[in-house]
Amino acid sequence: MRRSLAPYEADEPLAASFRAKQLQAMLRLTPLSMLVNLFNAGFLVYRLAAQSVWLWGWLLVLLFMAYQGLAAWYRAQHRNTRQTASRKAMRRAFRHALSLGALWGALPALLLSSVEVQDQQMLIIISCGMICAGGFALVTVPAAAIAYVLVMTAGSMVGLLRTSLPGAEILFCLLVAYSLIVVASVQVMAKSYGSRLVAEADAAHKQQIVGLLLRDFEENSSDFLWELAPSGQLGHASGRLNRALQFDPQQYAAFSLVALIARTHLQQPSRVPADAGHYLGQLQAALSTPLPFRDLLVPVVIGDALRWWALTAKPVWPGSPGAQGTPVAPGWRGVGADVTDRKHAEDAMHRLAHFDALTGLANRRHFQHRLQQLCGHDGSTPGSAALLCIDMDNFKRVNDAYGHANGDLLLKAVAQRMTSTIRGRDLVARLGGDEFAILLDGVTEVDEARCFATRLMQAIEQPCDLSGISFTPHTSMGIAFLPRDGQQPDEILHHADLALYEAKARGRRQAQFFSMAMDEKAQRRIALEDGLRQALAQHAMHLVYQPQISLRTHQITGVEALLRWSSPRFGNVSPAEFIPVAEEAGLIRDIGLWVLETACTAAHQLPAGLLVAVNLSACQFDDELLVDKILEVVARSGLPAERLELEITESVFLKDTEDVLTALHRLRAAGIRIALDDFGVGYSSLAYLRSFPFDKLKIDRSFVMAILQSAESQAIVRSVIDLASALHMETTAEGIETAEQAALLTQLACTTGQGFHFARPLPLEAATAFAATHLAPGA
Repeated sequence: MRRSLAPYEADEPLAASFRAKQLQAMLRLTPLSMLVNLFNAGFLVYRLAAQSVWLWGWLLVLLFMAYQGLAAWYRAQHRNTRQTASRKAMRRAFRHALSLGALWGALPALLLSSVEVQDQQMLIIISCGMICAGGFALVTVPAAAIAYVLVMTAGSMVGLLRTSLPGAEILFCLLVAYSLIVVASVQVMAKSYGSRLVAEADAAHKQQIVGLLLRDFEENSSDFLWELAPSGQLGHASGRLNRALQFDPQQYAAFSLVALIARTHLQQPSRVPADAGHYLGQLQAALSTPLPFRDLLVPVVIGDALRWWALTAKPVWPGSPGAQGTPVAPGWRGVGADVTDRKHAEDAMHRLAHFDALTGLANRRHFQHRLQQLCGHDGSTPGSAALLCIDMDNFKRVNDAYGHANGDLLLKAVAQRMTSTIRGRDLVARLGGDEFAILLDGVTEVDEARCFATRLMQAIEQPCDLSGISFTPHTSMGIAFLPRDGQQPDEILHHADLALYEAKARGRRQAQFFSMAMDEKAQRRIALEDGLRQALAQHAMHLVYQPQISLRTHQITGVEALLRWSSPRFGNVSPAEFIPVAEEAGLIRDIGLWVLETACTAAHQLPAGLLVAVNLSACQFDDELLVDKILEVVARSGLPAERLELEITESVFLKDTEDVLTALHRLRAAGIRIALDDFGVGYSSLAYLRSFPFDKLKIDRSFVMAILQSAESQAIVRSVIDLASALHMETTAEGIETAEQAALLTQLACTTGQGFHFARPLPLEAATAFAATHLAPGA
């Protein structure tokens, strides 16, 4: 039995060390597990002590058990880690777990049949939780874990057998199965833990052997040997060292080793690294203390090449003390190895770890380290700086249009321009893709940061030659100040990102400074996104329907379905606010299909023949299956395809135009009408009208509102109506609010109109009633 529960097989010395590690792993969880025990016990006594006074005694026993466990943990924390543990210690752990299991198992066995139903459920839940938590907390000592689980399970089984709780038989069976699963899991995890212990012990043994072999190799097969007298002069040395240092005992006998190495630097000063003095200082400091040292790097110029040596040495004490018994300086005996290749490899690895391979700028890791220094995370005094987060505008188009090779050329050119603009103590980094960041050390004033941002934009916005193609890059920037806008690296970087986001939202090619309003806006956006997800899952959004009226007959021709959301937290949220959030969060596909299906279903309650217009977001066209999903919804709802009108904006053509046109042609071939919404604003182009025969152009409300006051707006509206008429398309004017606007649009031969002058967006029942009173006679 004991062998079957053992998570490993090992001889006694090794098993003793394994037992120590098992107990240490178990004790690490002891404070948490005892806290859970005390919390559950306190809760149960508070809940049930009035019915069973003996629970106070039970609680005292549990407190004693918890004290024993915490005392064992405390002793382990405040003494040197024991490398071995006896079988007796394991038996103590087993008895403690068994006692704790019996103590907890007594509760359901004695109480389950005498408490109320809700308390019975509570007892069962807590017992199951304690079985699972205790089993896994003790998993490194499987015998203790299994004993604990089985004893607690037995107590719970007795309690279930004694109770008249409905479904007790089912709970009994589930408890048995649950406990068996926990026991099996404990055994599997314990075996895995034991295998890890065996593997670690085997690896340590092999490492010890390899270490002995390597040490023997280093002591007997070094590249060269050297020895210093107590006075510091070079004594015995291998011929290779003498040749490298050009050491002549008669001429340079008074020179120290450090001086001899420094003399080689005079041969080729241009090849000596700038920090050579640092390495020589480390060597001098090591030789000034009576402690051995290992692998101390020093640069040496041999011929025309810079080489790197790694020196290892130990002190050699003279045979007699100094005057009056005082200690004397030691001599040194050591070995050296040429590690130039290793040093070059380490330098290359350091460059890869801290610098961007493409641009040579600092990478995100290096940038984060510098930012942490400025925030005082390394123990230094916190500094002040301006942080600029920089993003290239529309960089993806460069890659798509000119290829990734030219995109890389552009990134390198921009990086060089940034580097030439900053001061020596500033840092410019490439965080990834086309994202850059600059730390302006010591800059705290807005005017100074704005002046630098302007100068940087001017430097960047110069034509670049991309394999014969001239391209002018543009950037957007977000600026935050340390410590004013944040005192933690993540905080200040987040705030600069928010400012960058604001710069992009305001049209790009500009710099924005962080303000708390941006943070509040970002927090609101996150909350809106979360609310939208819940609203979509709970069907908490609804549609309203705005009638579209024939301007000639004043009869209703259709309705436009408009999405509304009344949030429990934010109240009525404008679609102009939550639709962009839904698009950025990737929710618009599901919301759009829900709107379409709801509108198609509602159309059956409207008089036959009326159109139902539904808006499609440009983001929905990213879905390759969009057309299939729309046709599936129409077929499922039973709505005739010719009664459905889909409204799109010109922004859909900013994506893959060919794919969009293909999708629109498939929809129109199925009988669905297509309207171009908000025509006249944004990315208006007659090419769209030539590429696709729209059924309707919708004139944006901004022109309609100004049609009586602005001759320009009136001319634009007249041109759109004439153009649509020539292309055999209908026109709908949005936002009609007065009879005068409606009359003028009628004179201009606009087909239909919608707006508050005719009707506000209405619930389905009201829209149905409105339609019934505004139908053409006999319709």
